[in-house]
Amino acid sequence: MTWPFENDTSGIVKRISNRSISANRKRNIFIVLTIALASALLSAIVLYGFGVMQETQNRNQKTAQIMYHAISEQQGQELYKQEEIAWVGEFFNAFSEQVNHSTVNFTYANADMLTSQSMPYSGDLPASENEIVVQESFLDSLGYSNELGQTIQIPFSDGTTHDFKLTGILDVKTGDIGRYTAIISKELVRQQYGDEGMIDYYIGLKGAQNMSEEEATNYANTLAQQLKISDDNVIVRSTYFNLKDENHGSDMLFYFLIGFVTFIGSGIVIYSIFYISVASSIRNYGQLRTIGTTKRQIKKMVYREGKLLAAIAIPIGLVIGNVIGYFLIPAGWYWLTTLCVTVGVGLFAFIIVMIAIHTPVKRAAAVSPLEALRYSDYQGKMKESSVLHRKITPASLAKMNLSRQKAKSTLTILSLSLGGVLVVLISTMLVSYDGVAEARGRAFPVGEFNIQLNANQSWDTAGISLSGLQQKNFLNADFINAVESIDGVTGTKHWYYTDAEYRVNGNSGKWIQGFCRDEQQNLEKERIAGTTDYDELVAGNGIVLLQERADLYDIEAALGDTVEVDYKTESGQIRTKAYTVMGIVNEYSYSGFSKCFALPEQFMNEATGIDCTGTISVITDMKKYDTVEAALNQLIDGNSDLVMETIKESITYYSGLQQLSFGVLLIVAVIVVCFSLINLVNTTITNFLSRRQEIGMLQAIGLSKKQLIKMLCYEGLMYSVFATLVTLVLGTGLGFLSVQVVVKTMNPYFYYSFPWLIVLIYLAILLIVQFTLISYTTGNLKKQSLVEQIRTME
Repeated sequence: MTWPFENDTSGIVKRISNRSISANRKRNIFIVLTIALASALLSAIVLYGFGVMQETQNRNQKTAQIMYHAISEQQGQELYKQEEIAWVGEFFNAFSEQVNHSTVNFTYANADMLTSQSMPYSGDLPASENEIVVQESFLDSLGYSNELGQTIQIPFSDGTTHDFKLTGILDVKTGDIGRYTAIISKELVRQQYGDEGMIDYYIGLKGAQNMSEEEATNYANTLAQQLKISDDNVIVRSTYFNLKDENHGSDMLFYFLIGFVTFIGSGIVIYSIFYISVASSIRNYGQLRTIGTTKRQIKKMVYREGKLLAAIAIPIGLVIGNVIGYFLIPAGWYWLTTLCVTVGVGLFAFIIVMIAIHTPVKRAAAVSPLEALRYSDYQGKMKESSVLHRKITPASLAKMNLSRQKAKSTLTILSLSLGGVLVVLISTMLVSYDGVAEARGRAFPVGEFNIQLNANQSWDTAGISLSGLQQKNFLNADFINAVESIDGVTGTKHWYYTDAEYRVNGNSGKWIQGFCRDEQQNLEKERIAGTTDYDELVAGNGIVLLQERADLYDIEAALGDTVEVDYKTESGQIRTKAYTVMGIVNEYSYSGFSKCFALPEQFMNEATGIDCTGTISVITDMKKYDTVEAALNQLIDGNSDLVMETIKESITYYSGLQQLSFGVLLIVAVIVVCFSLINLVNTTITNFLSRRQEIGMLQAIGLSKKQLIKMLCYEGLMYSVFATLVTLVLGTGLGFLSVQVVVKTMNPYFYYSFPWLIVLIYLAILLIVQFTLISYTTGNLKKQSLVEQIRTME
């Protein structure tokens, strides 16, 4: 505000700040680039975080809240007449077949069901028994084009070939993992299964997003009573309501933390650039003060420069960030979220810029005319030496230069160190993870291949009885002999488990596992109380409690408690056996998911009258891994009741999870390093431009070109050495501590390892930048004579 008796000098302030901006183009480029990079990265990260939440919410809203399992078609048709129901999805998992070493799931599903499962398709869904919809990748594997209306032949495991008319293409990408989905007609289900083909009906309620789980349960039960549907067939999908109410605060805090660290790094760079810019313009500010410019006007000039540059950089960064955020997760894009994030990040970026230039602004405003005349770019008190004669060398000159501008040097070293520490820390986490160890610990304690009975291995096979498959004795002695006769197979290991039901202290559950004598040592390592000795357990009719798994399922048991187990025998009868808890262990290395109880395998075999082997691990000579894999695939080809997992697939899966999470963090660290290098370039160039007169004087009194280059090299190396020391000491320490924390709290398959390669690459880049800057500065000096350098005004 300008009072009536005041002069309006705003036009002069604008004119002077505009000229300052025009005169400092290199500085402006650095600032705009830094702010734009920071804004783009922060907006992309936050949009990605919100996008993940939005995508999950969108997918969740399309899923069903209620499922009526295996009900008649007459009951299902009544669902369509209910006003409270928005849509009805029909589903029936018919059968699976092994086709060209891949598993094909033949299912019936209507359009609403496919939509709810995010399974788009083109063409028409099958109506008659000989029509089908399959994936394009499955057609490729059979050697057919994607032309609709053609007849395709699908070979089944029993040797027969069935002809189907292709009516549509299912746009689902699962062929890469050896599993395909084929949609068949309801008519084919009727022909194959008759009245036994009870269909699952998935219900989407109107206004479900405003319902509680209790309200949905009451509606589901009331409707079930009206339609005479058994209570056992009514399922209210808790995942819908849990996901709807889930708190994503911790996830967003993580994304905001990454963005905040990024802006701290960019803020240091912006501060350093403005600090150096103000220092180089101190004399100009002093001259303005002598002609009557006030401190307030000086502040306005510098603040205006910062605002103008931020006004250019922030929109550029936000546009780039929005584009990146959209392509990272397009399914989670929402215009209102994008608008809010854009405004929020823009304001946050502007505030950070204003904070970063606050100190340089104060310094510019505090300059008096006399201070400006006496001002030297080198600040701070120098220690007076008692030595009358000192030897001047390129190294001593470089050291003297850095010590006379401690603020600049410290800022540059801190900036470089921040990026280096982040790179070392995150790369340490990457290289310290052992995917092989996790694959071994979770699924492959021995062997490289697991051949399993295909029951309850996935959602598709959840209804298949394991004990029923064990009665068929697929993993018999002849099968084992065939496996062990393969060239490259050195042995096999049996894993025993079955889907028997148990009861203890009023709690019940399903699935128990058996162990052999050769597994006793693994149990002993994790023993908490009691005994795990195989013979003692057999003599005492004992069972072992796996405490960690029991805690997960809220199963309470102690030494001496009785556990009753209901086995299904070969004849189909239920036989109940009682065991005493004689040992308690934490958990032990086991193939597949561990159960709450383990007992000697002979108990299971005797009670059921069948071999309770559920998985065979195949131990292989790794030099012949590919040959063994091909032979095993050929051995189980055509039998959809057997599936095989490989250790290489497991390693790839677990390693991919870690690389995805830490890879994002590494990208952030690399961008922070970019900020640091920008700061280094700015500091070096600005420092050089302000010292041209001094360098000319040194050359005039005998400093040779070779010595000048040495001096500049020493200066650059000092920056690099100090930054490297901080990076190695702090980065190594934080990396080691982080690995220990992750091992104890999240994932035990981390083993500290120093990232030598990444650190060497970082140091090499740092040196390349330094030598590039030296080449630039020395080349710039060649363009001017000594007289021109000495006449240069600071």
